[in-house]
Amino acid sequence: MEIVQPASADEAIRWLAASPPPFESPTQQRFRRMEHLQPAFERGQRRPEWVWAALDGGGEPAAVVAGLGHADGLILDYFGAADPAALTPALRAATAAAREFPEAEACLYAPPGLPATSEEVRAVVSALAEAGWQLLVERCHYEFTPEPGLAGDDASTLRLEQLHGPDDARLIDLQREIMRETLDAHDRVLIERDGLEAATRQAMEDVLDADPWECIHLAYADGTGLEGPVGFASWRAMTSGRGYLAFVGVAQTARGHGFGRQLVTLATAGLIADGATTLIADTDRTNYPMVRAFADAGWPETETRMDFTPIG
Repeated sequence: MEIVQPASADEAIRWLAASPPPFESPTQQRFRRMEHLQPAFERGQRRPEWVWAALDGGGEPAAVVAGLGHADGLILDYFGAADPAALTPALRAATAAAREFPEAEACLYAPPGLPATSEEVRAVVSALAEAGWQLLVERCHYEFTPEPGLAGDDASTLRLEQLHGPDDARLIDLQREIMRETLDAHDRVLIERDGLEAATRQAMEDVLDADPWECIHLAYADGTGLEGPVGFASWRAMTSGRGYLAFVGVAQTARGHGFGRQLVTLATAGLIADGATTLIADTDRTNYPMVRAFADAGWPETETRMDFTPIG
């Protein structure tokens, strides 16, 4: 089966808009709409060279795979197939290209609550495995319009402070304590590979890359005997109305006091106050304290997000 790439952004957009989703989910539908595709290509987040199609006998795309690029890597996150058998060869070509980047990942959005072993997602998961990917973690994805009054009446015991600047020494020390005994799968991989100190610095860089430093809020639990910040949250409301809760973390020595739930609730109120009309976040399904924190703060799970890493 012939594998080709689009000759232009316009051709890439046509392919992505027309290729049927492997199953129905909000993100699968959003990835095929012009309000996502055109800005993504204009900003360079998507490019023709990050799109691969397997052609059918008539020269039309039978399957399409596409990636979303960032500073250091490529995330394969778009999978469409009129012919499911064509998905594996398209994925193999995309995987070979993704492996040339310092960081490669594949991300699959599925209906909420579906595990990777479910019949509905098995075809895509199998194609990913055949192309050389392994499941790292299943995540709860939240993307919803907040109801009036959400997070409006919570009585928090935490006091928030913004950073003094991107080099605020409090952040690296707090990030190190958050990384200790972390339940986050990506952070555990970093620690196992690079050690705690290097992993801490990488995680801190990722937080600062995700949002401007002004979005980071340190949390203090005054009067509890816990010295220094006990955690932090980073959130940002965009002019589009989409509001992202990019990070919530609690220091290892401060866990068990409900601070994670309070941080999610405070961030929710902050996003709404900043004008966010759609709230968006993710957390590992196996990070049970954070899953409970989002549920207690009124965030409904809208999708399952499956993160894959290259085998070997």
